[in-house]
Amino acid sequence: MLMRSGRVFLGLASVLVGAGSALAAEPLAPPAMYPPNTWQGKSMAVVRVLNRLDSRVETVKIPVGGTSHYETLEIGVTRCLQHAPTARQDAAAWLDVQDRRAEGAVFHGWMLAAEPSLGILESPIYDVHVVTCEGNDVQPMLPTLEHPAVPPLPGTRDSSQSGQQQDNGQGSDTPENNQIAPSSSGSSTDRGAMDGDQP
Repeated sequence: MLMRSGRVFLGLASVLVGAGSALAAEPLAPPAMYPPNTWQGKSMAVVRVLNRLDSRVETVKIPVGGTSHYETLEIGVTRCLQHAPTARQDAAAWLDVQDRRAEGAVFHGWMLAAEPSLGILESPIYDVHVVTCEGNDVQPMLPTLEHPAVPPLPGTRDSSQSGQQQDNGQGSDTPENNQIAPSSSGSSTDRGAMDGDQP
């Protein structure tokens, strides 16, 4: 029974050692990121309108350069921008909103989807929010996304440098090129420990 459990333990240890070598660390490039505050123009704005009197919510799609009507509201879109895919999700639209009833509210400016409190239509009846931008890509376009190079792992040398060092030191009998000189005791265990410390 003891022999059998010892064999199982040895087999498990060899499997774990093999898995460790298979899962050796490989260098990865950092993710490609657009510069902060990068926007992509879109051809359509999605706007949500709330009527506070009856709690009815309507989602309206308005093309850039166009105007849409919702009850007494007239909503025009001059531009619609969406954050780059690698940035925090957000959309911004320049809206021209006018309530056509007497002394109705008026709004001209940017509304942001992620921060609706920065652009508000001050109306006792309607609440207007930008949801997102969609449609075709228009100006401004996203810049070309540059992919960073893969950095070397700490403690590793470039293959080109190691090849040059081997060529430069070929044929010399110095201890650095052959093997590490033994310690003063000259024992094989000391030599093995020094070999293990070599990068």
